[in-house]
Amino acid sequence: MARLLIVSPPLHFEQHLRRSFQPPLNLLYLYAYISSRGHEVELLECASVDETVAAILDRSPDFVGIPLYYASLENTFAIVTRTRQRSPDIRMIAGGPCLTMEPERMMREGGFDFGVLGEGEETLHDLLSSAPNEEAWSAIKGLVFMLNGELIVNQLRQPIASLDALPFLDFSVVDNDYYFSFQQKMGIPPTVFLNSSRGCSFRCSYCCTPVLWPGPVRRYSPQRMIDEIRFQLERFPDTEIGFCDDSFFSDRNWLKEFLRLVKPLSIKFQCIGRADHLTPAIIGELVDSGLTYIAFGVETGNSSRQKRLHKNLDLAKLVATMKELSRYQVKTKCFFMLGFPDETIEEIAETINLAVTLKRLGMNFFSIFPVTLYPGTELARQFPTSHFQCGLDAHLPEIIRDHLEISQADQEKLDSSFNALLTQRQMVEVVSFAWEKIEKAETVSADELQHLINRTEPQRSAPVATGPHQEK
Repeated sequence: MARLLIVSPPLHFEQHLRRSFQPPLNLLYLYAYISSRGHEVELLECASVDETVAAILDRSPDFVGIPLYYASLENTFAIVTRTRQRSPDIRMIAGGPCLTMEPERMMREGGFDFGVLGEGEETLHDLLSSAPNEEAWSAIKGLVFMLNGELIVNQLRQPIASLDALPFLDFSVVDNDYYFSFQQKMGIPPTVFLNSSRGCSFRCSYCCTPVLWPGPVRRYSPQRMIDEIRFQLERFPDTEIGFCDDSFFSDRNWLKEFLRLVKPLSIKFQCIGRADHLTPAIIGELVDSGLTYIAFGVETGNSSRQKRLHKNLDLAKLVATMKELSRYQVKTKCFFMLGFPDETIEEIAETINLAVTLKRLGMNFFSIFPVTLYPGTELARQFPTSHFQCGLDAHLPEIIRDHLEISQADQEKLDSSFNALLTQRQMVEVVSFAWEKIEKAETVSADELQHLINRTEPQRSAPVATGPHQEK
């Protein structure tokens, strides 16, 4: 059987500060499946490009599999290039969201041999098991590969029909002590993260999920989830369970049965979902069954924008849900987005002020992200000439606030356009300003935002001396 090294690529910017508080779940699911099929597989997590390349060369696997994310794309391409320079016989396999959304660009710019589109378990297994020739590769559904400079894209593979057939996750292959310690530093109890489903029943125009999971939502059965929870808690008895599904409680029948089964276990759990799916009765049942934390995707405080994004979140129900959760002392987090291509100053103020309202009602945590137009999404198709595609790192406002080092290339990027209204530097200032206002629970006006934008001028580099004709 082939030897596969699955690499979790280091993120951009100060990796030791930016590492996630949870292990790479997608790679753990791949690891569990591929190892269960008899392949020799290892999962590698490193904090830098140098460390990653050295580890790959030391292990000298037959294949290296790397997921592609915009937050780590440059580092990933560097890993592939430098590994090839030293060991050209190692076959490089790309996967992840960027590969599925932009296969030709990623394969050519990254220099990969193979790419796995969409759900990766079965396609990756077939590739590792195949004969090393064009005829065998052409028969593998979901595979793309380079042949004599041409990109070959095979027929797409149908998603796995029964998630219950997948093996339990093996967390022993990651540094759990690191993750639990990092979680506690962030005020999060030690948590084992799992998925109870794949896909989402909604089709928000900005979201990658409809591209990555185009079919209906598939769920593990409630009993299968209970079995894995028991399995994991035997190994990590003093932890909570965190569900990473896009919408944990969208299927009320599934939720009712799951809560009936999980309540006797007396566990504590966290989840993500839509606030307008909850009622006081459902919240009571969730709390009785061990709920401690919920995260909500809010995105915008403008009702018209909610409809245009196909999010259609009922903002009045969101406010009512926050009040009810605060009554039970359930911790909450909300996610917001600023900088849609045609967004106005007034809309930005509405979103900030909605967040302020939620903060006053008891919202414990929040995140604000500059809007990203991901290729393949409806929003990207609506604004094909938008200046901003994926140029601004979501953590950049935080990085600037913490006075971390920014490269010259990123400084130049900041002075380019973010959308028709703002430069990227102005977007960073708006996000930082929003953070401060929400933390203090202070509302803002459109005039305040406009004043902030007007005084945030692009920072130009000083002229470079070129001899006696130096520019003045």
